[in-house]
Amino acid sequence: MATAQAEALEAEAVADVEQNRVTSEATSGRARLQAAQVQVQAAERRASLAAETRGFYDKSFRLGESDLPTRLRVELEAAEAQRALARSRIEAAAAVSQLRQAPGLLPE
Repeated sequence: MATAQAEALEAEAVADVEQNRVTSEATSGRARLQAAQVQVQAAERRASLAAETRGFYDKSFRLGESDLPTRLRVELEAAEAQRALARSRIEAAAAVSQLRQAPGLLPE
């Protein structure tokens, strides 16, 4: 009887530890997701502005008002903005996956 009670107490302690772990993982997952969503919004804004700037410099280059190095620099910045946007979307998807896995759900 004493052994069974000791095992039950040990099981309860393990269950409490696991519950605390799941709760903390869920909390950190929500924070990570929120940060990733803010990052995606910023990357979308940056990519949008870079595409707009690229359009302006493209027109300026075709009209002979700007030089090739400037146009290439603007193209590079636009490509980097698109790459950063893709990277931030991947991080947001990973945050959603982590949030779903904390309580034991399958990732999307």
